[in-house]
Amino acid sequence: MMKKPIMCILFCMLMIVCTIVPVSGTTISEKASLTRGNTLYVGGLGPNNYTKIQDAINDATNSDTVFVYDDSSPYYENINIEKSISLIGENKETTVILGDESPDWVIVNISAGDVSISGFTIQPNTGLPDGIQVAKGYTYPDYWNIVVLQNVSVYNNIIKKTGRGILGIRLNHGNISGNTIEDCKSEGILLFISSNTTITNNIVSQCSYRGIEIDGLWNQYRIKNHRNPVPENNIISQNTVRANRWGIELNSGPVNTKITNNNILDNYEIGIQIIDASKTEITRNNFMGNTQNAYFMVVCVLRYPRFLLNSWDSNYWGEPKKLPVPITGSLWFMPFPRIPIGISFPHFSLTQWELRWTVFDKHPAQEPYDI
Repeated sequence: MMKKPIMCILFCMLMIVCTIVPVSGTTISEKASLTRGNTLYVGGLGPNNYTKIQDAINDATNSDTVFVYDDSSPYYENINIEKSISLIGENKETTVILGDESPDWVIVNISAGDVSISGFTIQPNTGLPDGIQVAKGYTYPDYWNIVVLQNVSVYNNIIKKTGRGILGIRLNHGNISGNTIEDCKSEGILLFISSNTTITNNIVSQCSYRGIEIDGLWNQYRIKNHRNPVPENNIISQNTVRANRWGIELNSGPVNTKITNNNILDNYEIGIQIIDASKTEITRNNFMGNTQNAYFMVVCVLRYPRFLLNSWDSNYWGEPKKLPVPITGSLWFMPFPRIPIGISFPHFSLTQWELRWTVFDKHPAQEPYDI
């Protein structure tokens, strides 16, 4: 009577083993096959793999992954991503995309949300296109009335010798991390009216303009300022920003930005420049070797007093400091902000005047941070 239950148990165990062994015992070729599940492959040794990255993207659907092998690198093409996919290169050092200026002056154009791109070297084949652009429906100069893109990640790439490295317009909840951006002819990372985005662990060097910039496009002469969105709640942290013209800049309206734990080194004009930004926290950064470490400018009109609410604390200023460290800047008072006259006078006119101002880092660090 006991044999039947024992036989049933043995039979069930055999069935379980038969289902497990083919999965765990099968070796999947490293560079093969068109698609497994929701992954499409480019390059490599698979007989049906795509030869062009764009062809794989065109055939992908939302939530798919396009994986690009380095065997066929470099890939001479410009990329358009209009779907919510992941684009992954095998090795950022050896998986290279070489793009041209045409058709839209950008090598990788992302115009959808929920996109990630990683593992590539991106640089021009000819001309000076931007490296990666994140924007949908943008037509210069209308930055405001375009689609807000959510959850775009650009990480672990090398971008070099482009116009701009990364340009984002109306990006929300973005992630720009772990990239090496160098030798750009304009900005390394430039975000217009972008919020809740983190810029972390990047190395941005030798750019002809700003290494990292967030711009709100606020203008003292724009009547509809109060109707336009502002960039807010962004984080710039744990980056190394070296040997650019300006290191980090906030310009024209960013709110609640945290600039913390960055190496800001050897920038040949200014390390950090804060222009018409409010509620900014500049803390625990290393300022070393910059021609001028920091500067701020505020245009004070009656509707925008908030631009005075920035704080500097516990930064390292190139050497131990026993006394509070002064940061010099300018306050521009404009009682008639909608009348654009007299702007050519540098210190005084009927519509504006300048007051030199100083703020302080009251608790300067005595040694550089290990970032």
